[in-house]
Amino acid sequence: MSMKRADALPHAAQSGIASSMTVQSGKPGFPGTHFQVAGHDLHLVHQPQDRLHALLQLIAMAQKSIHMFFYMFCADETGRQVRDALIAAATRGVRVQLIIDSFGSTQVSNRFFDDLLEAGGDYHSFSTRKGFGYLIRNHQKMLIIDGAHALVGGFNIADAYFGRAGDDSWEDLGVIVSGPQSQRLCDYFKDLARASNGGNVRFRQIRNIIRQWRPGIGQVQWLLGGPTNRISPWALTFKRSLDTGKRFDIVSAYFSPSQSILRRIAKAAKRNKGSRLILAGKTDNGATIAAARVLYRYLIRRKTGIYEYQPHPLHMKLMVIDDTVYIGSANLDVRSMFINLEIMVRIKDAALALHMRKLIDGLASQSEEQTPILLKRRDTIWSRLKSGFAYFLVNTVDYTIGRRIKFRLIRNR
Repeated sequence: MSMKRADALPHAAQSGIASSMTVQSGKPGFPGTHFQVAGHDLHLVHQPQDRLHALLQLIAMAQKSIHMFFYMFCADETGRQVRDALIAAATRGVRVQLIIDSFGSTQVSNRFFDDLLEAGGDYHSFSTRKGFGYLIRNHQKMLIIDGAHALVGGFNIADAYFGRAGDDSWEDLGVIVSGPQSQRLCDYFKDLARASNGGNVRFRQIRNIIRQWRPGIGQVQWLLGGPTNRISPWALTFKRSLDTGKRFDIVSAYFSPSQSILRRIAKAAKRNKGSRLILAGKTDNGATIAAARVLYRYLIRRKTGIYEYQPHPLHMKLMVIDDTVYIGSANLDVRSMFINLEIMVRIKDAALALHMRKLIDGLASQSEEQTPILLKRRDTIWSRLKSGFAYFLVNTVDYTIGRRIKFRLIRNR
């Protein structure tokens, strides 16, 4: 089924990236840019104020149910605002079910949600903060309203994800999917909630949910990832897209993929010299940038364009391969491909892919291109040692251990 655009392709004068707009077409007027694909209304929410507006608007419009999972939920201004909106929904009779990841949400106490429980809402952490299960993180971010609207993306519930942290605010992206596939995601959430009730995660049950999930054959699909002892289902689909694709444009906050994915990225780039990677020039963990830079020389020799985004820390997860777009929670790193629970929406549509490439053009214009000359200027024996150690930490040991080690090579020129 062909896609119909509901608006033009405006560009914000400040950044060259698609600006905010609300579309009224008999459907709820969400912020962002509106598309219609295969019986689904899609609203892309890119600007920080659009992301927050969409989140609060969805909660406010709920009539029957709210199913919400976020990896990180902080007790800051944004966290209080979202919590209070959930309390208001529960008070008016909406069934509210909230799950957060205990690892990602270490800064918030269970007592922060007492008023939600008193209002009739349900809340629990995905896993306890003790035991082996704590190492397996539920990295998903999703909000499902009345089984009809689903918001997924890369952002968490914290001030920095909604422009409230100044220059330290994250560059991110989300999409609202309204249509038949939203109910399927609602059913998945319910299975996930049963498998983690009370924080006592039953990982055999989680693995079965992931293994038995079928994304379907339509233009709009939910792809899941999780601890299945092999590459995750979403990553397997992505890998197959790279095998057959002619061009890719990828934005990834953290980039340290498996060797199999890395080789496929290189081969795809050689097939089309216009393929691009937009990676982080700023982030919360210097080890991840250092680890990514280990791979630059290999990829650039194989005609991959690599750009490090400069204005803000990058947290976006966006992949465009030919006419297919992936948006969601998964990074191109080993943890996202093999360990974490992740969710990506896969949308196949030529016009949407074109629009997302225009958004990526805007990011690239604000990025520093990685060139052989720049790599040579940055390259020293000491920087190679530190980058190799960072790659080992991020890919072999753990992201959080690398985060605690201060790397001074990020602005080393």
